[in-house]
Amino acid sequence: MKKLLFLLLSINIFAGVVELEKLYEEQNYKEVIKEARILKSEFGNPKLHMLWAKSAEELGELDEAMSAYERVIMLDENNIDAKVALAKIYNKTKRDELALETKKDLQNYQLTPKQRDMLELIKDRDLQSIKAKAKVSLGYDSNINSSGNNKKSSSFNRFHGSVSYINDLADTKEWYLRGDLNLYYQDNVGYDYYNMFLADVGVGIGYAKNFYNIYIPMSYRVVNYLDEDLLRQIKFEPKIDISFGKSIVNMNLKYAQRSYKPSIYKIMDDSSYGIGGGFYYFSGMDFLYVKFSHENFSAENSRSIYIDRDMFTLSGGVNYGFYDRLVSRLGYKHRIGLYDDNSLSENEKREDNYRQIELKLSYYLKREMELYVSNKVIDNSSNNDSTDYTKNVVMFGLSANY
Repeated sequence: MKKLLFLLLSINIFAGVVELEKLYEEQNYKEVIKEARILKSEFGNPKLHMLWAKSAEELGELDEAMSAYERVIMLDENNIDAKVALAKIYNKTKRDELALETKKDLQNYQLTPKQRDMLELIKDRDLQSIKAKAKVSLGYDSNINSSGNNKKSSSFNRFHGSVSYINDLADTKEWYLRGDLNLYYQDNVGYDYYNMFLADVGVGIGYAKNFYNIYIPMSYRVVNYLDEDLLRQIKFEPKIDISFGKSIVNMNLKYAQRSYKPSIYKIMDDSSYGIGGGFYYFSGMDFLYVKFSHENFSAENSRSIYIDRDMFTLSGGVNYGFYDRLVSRLGYKHRIGLYDDNSLSENEKREDNYRQIELKLSYYLKREMELYVSNKVIDNSSNNDSTDYTKNVVMFGLSANY
């Protein structure tokens, strides 16, 4: 009899939480809170308090939402969604010390890139911070020359590192300065000619308040490739990120000037302007995204084989976690290039279709350390036969965040 009563009680409790989920999906937030208060026997279930918190937040009852999120963390101290939401509420209600403390606690967690960006919207008053990331990879490229007629396959070693310095301006609170340094080096076994070194340094000023962030950076890039000090680039790229609950929308503009250093490439000097945007949706640690961009390039020398060209890019992907430490990602990119190419007839202009599919599997050794393997399949089709090519790039690597 006792077992039967226990079973009936368990079924009743389970049904109660399921009912709360249905009410939440129906956007009946007041009823969620009303029913949650009644289910006292289920107060040890963090899911109940999570639904309670999210409903209160939707209704604008931030104090009640804050208390419910705090109860979630008391019951499940590793609930990242609750911590991110709580940090935002602390910031919005001017509890600056609590917001900063929660943000620091989240810095080493396995956050998605956009969750990290959301936390950047929470201002650290009078604070200087440094962020760093390093990635070391071993890989194999089936067509390192990106050519259909002269394919060369090679294994390679790759290093990619970045450091960011952020300084909040104490007198203005919402304004901040930021500096970034990115380094990239790839060493190809047997084909040193295709080794690449890239350095990118940038500075910018930003303004962040509540759930939007405006950032205006300028950067300078140098590239060494094909055994040459190949090019220099100056880029100006203002951007804005806006968060809406579980979603983030971003938009950006871009202007760049590229100058090729060796005289044989000098005729390829160009400038470009572009516009882009993206949409990101989160569900716990999982997320999906869609991005688009358009860039128009204009060569500065009429003898260039690429007088003008337009690049239209659409990409998307999904991130899905199987377990706490195992995460998969599938991404797709399609880029259309329309060229004014003097090598073709006047009535036929070059058109490229670049398609890329990438599958990545990550295992987090620690919250800040990722072990991953990825496979990238690329196909570039063109009405100019010399620019047709396919390639496959497999990588195994380790990534660490600080």
